[in-house]
Amino acid sequence: MDRKNEPSSMKQMLDRKNIVNEYFSLVGKGMFKEGLRFFAPDCQTHNPYIAGGMDALTEAMIAANKNITAQSSQPEFVIKDLLAEGDLVAVHTQLLNSKSKPREGGLRQVHLFRFEADKIVEYWDI
Repeated sequence: MDRKNEPSSMKQMLDRKNIVNEYFSLVGKGMFKEGLRFFAPDCQTHNPYIAGGMDALTEAMIAANKNITAQSSQPEFVIKDLLAEGDLVAVHTQLLNSKSKPREGGLRQVHLFRFEADKIVEYWDI
């Protein structure tokens, strides 16, 4: 990927990690729409299952959360790893609920965020 952005300072990378951490803190509390403030209005999303931007992805997350909580207790959302390099922040997350078996580890995902200044402009979730 050819990036035209200048290399980010350590402070800027730390700020971006803090933004992503705060976004997932809101997600973990079920405050999905409140987290949209961290995304540019035209943020590109790359999720093969959900067409549209962050609004469509957020609505899908809300629906999935309702389904999960209907089947078991409130899920626990955990950030396992959080890495920043240049304009990218990568996060390894784990979603556990009361039906998760310790050896199965719940739902594990990797999220990749690309920033321009202090806004997320591109988002991948795997």
